[in-house]
Amino acid sequence: MIEVSAPGKIHLIGEHAVVYGFPAIIAAIDRRVKILAEKANKIKIKNNICKKETEFSLKEVLLAAKKSEKLWNLGNEKKDFSELFHFLKSDFWCLPKVMVGLILNSFKMKSGVSLIINSDLPFGVGLGSSAALASATIKSIAALYDIQISNPEINNLAFEIEKLNHGRPSGGDNSACTFGGTIWFEKRKIEFLSLPDFFKKIIIISTPRENLTSGELIEKVRNLKTSFRNSRIKNIANATYQMKEALRNRKIVEIKNLINLAQDNLAELGVSTPKIDEIIKKIRKIGGAAKISGAGGGGNVICFHRDRKKLIQLLKKMKVNFWEAKLGVKGVRLEKSEN
Repeated sequence: MIEVSAPGKIHLIGEHAVVYGFPAIIAAIDRRVKILAEKANKIKIKNNICKKETEFSLKEVLLAAKKSEKLWNLGNEKKDFSELFHFLKSDFWCLPKVMVGLILNSFKMKSGVSLIINSDLPFGVGLGSSAALASATIKSIAALYDIQISNPEINNLAFEIEKLNHGRPSGGDNSACTFGGTIWFEKRKIEFLSLPDFFKKIIIISTPRENLTSGELIEKVRNLKTSFRNSRIKNIANATYQMKEALRNRKIVEIKNLINLAQDNLAELGVSTPKIDEIIKKIRKIGGAAKISGAGGGGNVICFHRDRKKLIQLLKKMKVNFWEAKLGVKGVRLEKSEN
C-alpha cells in the first residue's frame, strides 16, 4: 500500500487576475488530501469524505478521459466550456473517473488501481482541493507501480487535469499543491517567497458556496464587458506587485490595505456574496482586513488583524465558521510505502 498527501492552498492575492497572465501569491496550507493506493484488477475508488465508493473497468475510465479532452478542445475553440462542465457534473464519479483515466493514459498503464481518498481539507470551497487530489493521485499511482516521476512532471500532469476541471485555469493551484511553500506565480513560472513571522498563519472563514464551480466562476468573469473587467483585473495585478514588496519589507498596514483593495475589485467583478460582504464590513470596522481567497462565489475568506485575539472575538460573536491555517507547508509527498 502507498500513502501520499498533498496540501491545499490559499490565494493571498491575485486570484482571477492570474488567469490573464498576471502574478498571484499563493501559499500551501497545513490541511491535506491523502490517497491510499493499492494494486487491483479494476479501478476502485472509495471516497471517505462522503462515504461513497464505486468501481470501473479500465476501458470506462480511459473513454471518460478521452471524451472530456474532446469536450475541452471543443470548449476552447468556442470559448465556452459549458458542455464540458455539464458532462463533469452529470455524475458524482465523473471527475474522479476522468482524472484516473488521464493519469493511466499518461503512464501508458493497462493495470488497475484501488484508491481511498481521505482529507481534512474542505472540498469545493476554493482551497485547491481538486489540485491537491490530482497531485496526490498522480504521485500515489506512480509510486505504486515504481514509475519515476519528478515534481515538475507531476505538476504538468496535474495542470492537464485542472484544465478539464476548470476550463482555462492559471496553473497556480496545482503548482502550490505540488511544490508547497509560498509562491510568486506568474505565467506558469514560480518563485518561492518567505513570509514575515506575523503572516505565517492566517485565519480562514468558511462560508456557503454558490452552486458554481471554479471554472464556471472564471468564465463568469471572462464574460463581463472587457473594459470593465480589465480595469479591475489590472487593479488586482498592481496590488499583487505591491504586496510582494510589502511582505518583503514587513509593512503591516500596507498588507492590510492591499488585502482590502483586492477584495473591493473582486466584489466589483461579481464573485463576492452578500454574506461575505457583511462579514468583511464588520472586520474592517475593527481595523482588520479580509478577502475572498480563490474563485469566489462563497467559499473561504482569509482575514488578518494585527490583534489576533480581537479578530477571533469578533468572529465568535458573528458565529461564523473559522480556523487557523499555517502557510508555506511542504508540497506533495510520500507518507508511507509498503510495496
